[in-house]
Amino acid sequence: MSKLGAVFLTTAMLAANVQIPVANAAEEAPHLITQSSAWGCRDKGDLFNLLFAGISASFDTQLATALADGRCVYFAPGESVTVLEQGAHGVVKVQRGGASPVTYWTTSRNVR
Repeated sequence: MSKLGAVFLTTAMLAANVQIPVANAAEEAPHLITQSSAWGCRDKGDLFNLLFAGISASFDTQLATALADGRCVYFAPGESVTVLEQGAHGVVKVQRGGASPVTYWTTSRNVR
């Protein structure tokens, strides 16, 4: 990700106040990942650290390390997720389905 792209992403995240309605799991429609380069982290602190690192040259290295460690993952465009919690500053906690569901924090702009 270029420095300009990272600055734009961070600015958009901090300025956005997108609200995704969270309903009961039984009546909730699945949400989809909308961005081709969407990523998320298991720990909200890791997500914020990477978002703020987005304005530095070390962002790519830090994200690659977090992906290799398994602390963060890339989502596939169109992947179905369940929104579990709204966080502050435009982040949401989502759950990936599968045999053993895992939760991640990502930016709300990645989910529709």
